[in-house]
Amino acid sequence: MLYSIFLYQSNTGLLFWEKSFEDQIEPFQAEMLSSFLSAINHNIKEMIANSSNGIKNIEMGSLIVIVTKIKSLGVEMVTITDSNNEKGIRKIIPELIKILNENASLFKDFDGNMSVFEILDFKIMQIIEKNKKIIKKNNKVLNLRKTLEEQLEKLEIEPGKYTKFEKERIFLEDRLKETAALPKKIAILNIIDQIDHKLKDKPNIEKNKQRRKKFLVELQSTKDRMKYFLEQTKQAISKSVQHSKGKLIYETDFKEAYLNLYSFSSKLKIIGRDELCTECREIAKILIEKPEDQEHNFPHLIKKILDLSEDMESYLK
Repeated sequence: MLYSIFLYQSNTGLLFWEKSFEDQIEPFQAEMLSSFLSAINHNIKEMIANSSNGIKNIEMGSLIVIVTKIKSLGVEMVTITDSNNEKGIRKIIPELIKILNENASLFKDFDGNMSVFEILDFKIMQIIEKNKKIIKKNNKVLNLRKTLEEQLEKLEIEPGKYTKFEKERIFLEDRLKETAALPKKIAILNIIDQIDHKLKDKPNIEKNKQRRKKFLVELQSTKDRMKYFLEQTKQAISKSVQHSKGKLIYETDFKEAYLNLYSFSSKLKIIGRDELCTECREIAKILIEKPEDQEHNFPHLIKKILDLSEDMESYLK
């Protein structure tokens, strides 16, 4: 798993930004990792200096430190991960560099105020969220709403900080437009609403209220349609089996079940359950096309559909 990401100023070793994902590590790893991070922090200038001379990796037991020099920004990015996770980390490093380059002004105009780097939290979390395999499931930093709410709770409006909030609001609005899943839209909108309350922006507060109401209505409608199509799918399967007249499951006509299951999967996509959506569509395709290599698997697939929960809230968790 990925344990930490650090951003350091190359010529001084000054820590700009860091994010730890240690809350889910196993107890036996905690002491070793704590000592390792402490050693890195105490010797960071030497490590940064060495990286400039060509050192890119530092290994310690099952852990590996990957040092990435971003010369144009005068920044060193350091990631600490399990060695068997190195490939996954190297896959996202170009995406992280892109985010940093898009925010080059933070580094080039740095005046000693570390708080300006907090805006990177949300953007980097988006990269991590899309690559969940690099850290353990249910890690709290992947909970977009909770992460941002905790961050904003710590912030207080001070003179000169409106620009920072406004920039974050613009970023979140862009993210809202790009996001298709309704639950994520609502979560992002809730964070925007917190910012607007801190800014005492009454017009936008009212606007958010109406948008949130619209999304909630859409979400409820989606859940209602999901429930309907799932019920119709199960009923169609039962009807097909009852009228199969002793045919094998594989030989039974599941056309009606296919249509309803496909409609159910479309609603899953709207609520952000992309993996389950894909799985249901693959099953639906097998039901209608009946490939020979899936004949033995038909009873299992039918059971899988019948076992799908009819509690729509469970699909939002």
